[in-house]
Amino acid sequence: MSFIPGPECVPCLDGLARAVLAGCGLLPGAAKTGPLAARLDEVIADGLARGHSPALIASRFLALARRESGVDDPFAAKKRQDMAAARRAAAGLGPLPATLAAVARAAILGNALDHFTGPGQDGPWRGGLGELRLGVDDLAQAEALLRPGALVAILADNCGEQAFDRPLVGHLLGRGCQVAYVVKSAPAQNDLTLDDLRHAGEDYGLGRIVGTGSAQVGLDPREVSAEIGALLARADLVIAKGMGHYETLRPAAGLWPHGGPPRPLLLLFLAKCAPVARSLDLAPGQGVALLIPPAEV
Repeated sequence: MSFIPGPECVPCLDGLARAVLAGCGLLPGAAKTGPLAARLDEVIADGLARGHSPALIASRFLALARRESGVDDPFAAKKRQDMAAARRAAAGLGPLPATLAAVARAAILGNALDHFTGPGQDGPWRGGLGELRLGVDDLAQAEALLRPGALVAILADNCGEQAFDRPLVGHLLGRGCQVAYVVKSAPAQNDLTLDDLRHAGEDYGLGRIVGTGSAQVGLDPREVSAEIGALLARADLVIAKGMGHYETLRPAAGLWPHGGPPRPLLLLFLAKCAPVARSLDLAPGQGVALLIPPAEV
């Protein structure tokens, strides 16, 4: 049974829609705000009625807001502040043990960021790794796939998380793996983009950086670029960060052509909301390292 979307998704999506309007400079009471807000509400209601994941619903209304407002990146200011806050917090972790478990946990901790966390706050990481609890831990199974020469594709999530992902990338490279770090090609919520990395001088220590060719929250495997489709089909391991990727790439979402991923998929994220936590029988706030085997074709 799927718990996504759940009743809690309604206020969360409503809040995201209002944040998008504010980021577009459309304040309550402005002439253009009311009609566009009503259209965003229609997209949310229609998506929830169809049982679509919040990630897919958000992708639809974000595209509508950008098109109607002319503002390409409503979260630009928040992302700049989150980038700086994440850089400070990641530096505070200090040296990590040279194990997959340690660097993967750091990457999961970095996922404390999201569109609903305050911009530039250090609070999401205040507890540090000592307070991170994994409700699902398939890291040992994933580690068995990391032979020298293995190709690992990492699907990045929120802007700023790359500071917490670098130890993971460095560990994989040190084991002789090839790493492709996949970010959004265009703004999608507060997700990391190619331009975010380049403009902040953060495009280092992440392996080969490639764009998805899309501006989707999470990833719809039916609509990726040919390059990303080929990468997903030949990687020895795909690591996908964040709840958006969990919502769109888990087999229950029904987006994979053959019912599941073509290659082993390791989902790393914090279960920050009740519907996502319920779908895994976890408490909100627990970390997840969930390995999904490839679909049988």
